[in-house]
Amino acid sequence: MSEKIVVRQEPLPAEWEGRRVGLLDALCYVRHQLSLGRGLWFTTGAETVESLFVFTNGWAANSQFNARFNAGQDEDWMDFLDWLRDVKQELPEEGWHVKYLRDCQGDHEQAARKFLDFVSEYVALNRAAPSRGARNGQNGPT
Repeated sequence: MSEKIVVRQEPLPAEWEGRRVGLLDALCYVRHQLSLGRGLWFTTGAETVESLFVFTNGWAANSQFNARFNAGQDEDWMDFLDWLRDVKQELPEEGWHVKYLRDCQGDHEQAARKFLDFVSEYVALNRAAPSRGARNGQNGPT
C-alpha cells in the first residue's frame, strides 16, 4: 500500500525574483521558516542539524563550481565563516553542527537556531554597516 503525502508549495520571497540569492539570504529564509513553526524539513528535507550543515555545504560547493557565473556571489559566506571563527569563536574544527548539538543537549532544532541566530546577527551587522571589514571583526560588537 502506498502512502500519499500532501505538500503545500509556497512561493519564494518576492525580493528574490530577478536576482541571485546568496547562501546567507537563504539561511535567513530558513530561520524565518523556523520562526513560523515549520521544522527544518521544510527547507532542508530532514529534522536534523546535520541536514542544515549538508544544505550549507551543498550550496557553497555549487557556488564554488559555478564561480565563473556567480563572481563574488557568496563571498559573504566566506566572510561570515571568518567572523564566526575569529570574532565569535564559534567555528570549531569539529564543525559547528557537532558543537552546537552538544551545546544544545542533543536538540537539533535548537542547534540549528543557534547557528541561524549567528547568521542573522552577522547579516544585521553587515547590512547596517556595509564595509567589508567583517573579516577582521570591524563591523559591530563582539
